[in-house]
Formats: sequence, structure tokens, C-alpha cells
Amino acid sequence: MKKVLLGTSAIALAGAFASPAAAAEWEVRVGGYMEQYVAYGDPDVPGTSNNAAAPGPIGGDYSGIDSKQDSEIFFLPSITLDNGIKIGANIQLEGFQGGDQIDESYMQIKGSFGEILLGSENSAGYKMTYAAPDVSMLNVNSGSTTAFIPYSGTLTGPAPTSASAIVGADVFRGTLGTTFLENEGNNDAQRFTYFSPRFAGFQIGASYARDGRQDSNAQVDEDQELSNIIDIGANYVNSFGDFNIAVSGRWGTADAPAGDNDDPTLWSAGANLGYGGFTIGGSYAVQNKAETESGRSWDAGVSYETGPWGFSFTYFNGENQDDENATLNGIFVDEELEQFLLAARYKLAKGVALHAFGAYVDFDESLDDAGIAGGDDVDGFIIGTGVKINF
Repeated sequence: MKKVLLGTSAIALAGAFASPAAAAEWEVRVGGYMEQYVAYGDPDVPGTSNNAAAPGPIGGDYSGIDSKQDSEIFFLPSITLDNGIKIGANIQLEGFQGGDQIDESYMQIKGSFGEILLGSENSAGYKMTYAAPDVSMLNVNSGSTTAFIPYSGTLTGPAPTSASAIVGADVFRGTLGTTFLENEGNNDAQRFTYFSPRFAGFQIGASYARDGRQDSNAQVDEDQELSNIIDIGANYVNSFGDFNIAVSGRWGTADAPAGDNDDPTLWSAGANLGYGGFTIGGSYAVQNKAETESGRSWDAGVSYETGPWGFSFTYFNGENQDDENATLNGIFVDEELEQFLLAARYKLAKGVALHAFGAYVDFDESLDDAGIAGGDDVDGFIIGTGVKINF
């Protein structure tokens, strides 16, 4: 069983709270965002499923112009004590519900000692990660391309065969879809997180979650679920005249449920370099010992911003073991996702931006590694525009 000790001096922190706060006043802000897309997607889905359990035709017509959206409203109460410590909360209400009415929900405590987060939120390493620059609202690293190209989830063919094909199953928080990983895909678990003050450009952070449950106060059996999730991150951010640099790194581990052979680990590194409106950068991430969720991902890109305009080109490549056909003929089978994104953004006003983008997505199952032709492959392109507001 792993042991972990997080936080600063409890005695010093308790002393800091001892000062009276009679003059303090609550401030409650409301913020959030809304994204509205209008885009044409033209995917090519598998004509035949290579899933041995349900072979047969898949096909179907997924092409066309469509409207998609995403939105959240943030409730941000806070109070600053007489001693300068700021205590607040961040509660995020989903405006387009997909099974999770409340997204992140946590308490913040800020002071000269740094910042403490308590509650349902991503890990320290996730929040400190830098990746390839991308001015778009679509994104390809932890992005929304799957809203137009169905490379994630299960595709089902027409009756009477109704054959099914599991395509990319570990896109969210996993190496198939992002370098912003969470160990074995846990998301917004109930955590204790600490961020140090930034000193000479450097900052460190650490998180601990007993288990990976989100929006739950249940005390679960550690033998049955991922537990003792530890995440450590660090980054360096600084400017030297017109030259800007941001570098990040992280490492995480957890206890696997009883019966699993190994405890899962992850690590990643990323960097951005900027000069004269240009930014180049990328990131690389690895998930190990996580069975079918094991894999690696990376991205690279370049952006240019001048006045209200922004332009970027970003490439993402993710790979992990195939959930549907983990082993065939004794060979581990991989699945891979490649994405290319060209984007432009124009800021109409404070918090209002018009976007245009073109993307190509290519998802492949490497069944030929196991001596089987083909695979449940999906590819296609997206051309569209959209408006994003932040308030």
C-alpha cells in the first residue's frame, strides 16, 4: 500500500486562519462559456466489422452539415479574510448535459503558502501540463472532433445482422485522445491538491485521491477499484524580453484493484516557446501497466497571433491497446488516432471569438499485426465555423 503526505505545515496554516474576519465580505461571480459549431463532417465508417463476436456490415450514413454545442456556467463565491487568505469555491453547471449535471465542484484556499484545492477536480499534473498551441475551439488534443467523426464508442450496423464495432474506447483522458492524461481515465475525482507559490518561474503541485469516484461520497472497497491515486507536477514559465518559455512535466501512480498484475503509472512532458507572436510547442505522454488503456500520445503545433487574429496548425497522434481485440492470434493489437487541424480565430469583442477550422481524422486498428486484414477503421474530414463566448 502506498503512503502519501501532501500539504504544507499544518501548524502554520492553522495559525493563519486564527485571525478574525469581521470586515470580510463575500463576492459571488458568475462566469462560464458557450460554444456553438456549424460544420460539415464526411466520415468513412467500416463497411465490415472485424469483431469476431459480431461480424457483419456496419456502414451507415454519418455525413452532413450539423450544429453542435457545449456550454457551462461557473458559480464562483469567494471571501478574503483580514489576514489576506482567500477562500472560495468553483461549481460548474453543465449547460449541455451528457450524464454529468455538475462538472468540477471544489473549494479553493489561497495565500502566501500557495493554493489548496479540495473536492472534485482534475489532478495537479493535468492542470500544470503544457501542450501544442491551438487557437481553435475544436481542438485535437482532448478535442471535439468525435462530435462529427464517429471514431469513439460503438457503431452498430443495420438489422438483421446488427453487427457492432467498438472503435476508439479510451479517448477521454486516455492516450488515444489526449496528452492531458488521468491515471486509467479517472476524471474529477474527490482530491486533495496543493500548488506551491511560483518562485523564479518554477511551481510544483501534488494531488491525492483515495479512489477515482466522481460526484460520490461513497466509501468504496479499495480491492475492487483504482485507489490511492497520486499525481505530481511541475512547470517553469518565464519571459526574457520578447522570448517566452513554458515547460511542464508530471508523474503519477495508483494502486490497481485486486487481481490486476501491476499498479498503473503515467508521465508526460510538454513545452511552448514563443517569440514575436509565434508559438511552437508540443507534448508527450505515456500510460503504463494499465492493461488495454496502456499507450502513448504526443502532439506538435505552431500558432501565430497578431491583434484580434490568431492562426494555428496542430497535429495529434495517440495510441493504445485495442479494447475490442486486445489479443488476436496471441498478438497484442494496437489502435491509433491521427488528427490534423488548421484553424483561424478572430476576436470580435472581449470574450467573443469567431472561429473557422478544417480537420482530418484517421482512426486505425492494427489487426494486420496479428495477421488479420483490415480493421474497424474510421476516417474523415471536418470543415466548419463557430462562435465561442467566455463570460
